[in-house]
Amino acid sequence: MGALGIPELIALVAILAIPVSIVAGGVVYTVRVARRGIDATLAGATRRRELA
Repeated sequence: MGALGIPELIALVAILAIPVSIVAGGVVYTVRVARRGIDATLAGATRRRELA
């Protein structure tokens, strides 16, 4: 297995950023639900969608 060059490292970081962001979003959502409850979390999301 050869050494990775700069372009390969950039591609690897870009590919790994997608699943990491999905997991981070799941953690944030889980923490919000745990702190505020599902009803308040969904109501806040609905309010943000209406404002957008």
